[in-house]
Amino acid sequence: MATIKQEQLYNEIIEYYSYADRLIKAVEDSSHKLSEQQFTIIEEAVTRLEYYADQLANRYIELVKGGMSSGVVEAIRQMLNDISAVIEECRSRMLMLYQA
Repeated sequence: MATIKQEQLYNEIIEYYSYADRLIKAVEDSSHKLSEQQFTIIEEAVTRLEYYADQLANRYIELVKGGMSSGVVEAIRQMLNDISAVIEECRSRMLMLYQA
């Protein structure tokens, strides 16, 4: 059984899905002339975010059930780094879109 702290951390992982949903809603509601290009950038980022969030959630469940292991901890770190990279890449591509 997970502790309250473990459940809170899991809920924080799940927030990546909400973040992805908010990104999509931001460009869906846009009537901006670049909205189609924005959606293309966001769609790719969301697909990758959801993939990494799935992997992260599964690894975290594995960690809670099986205890701490260096392999699981390293995999979680890598997925968090991958999520950060996706967000930064999306941000950069959006900024470049407006500078063009």
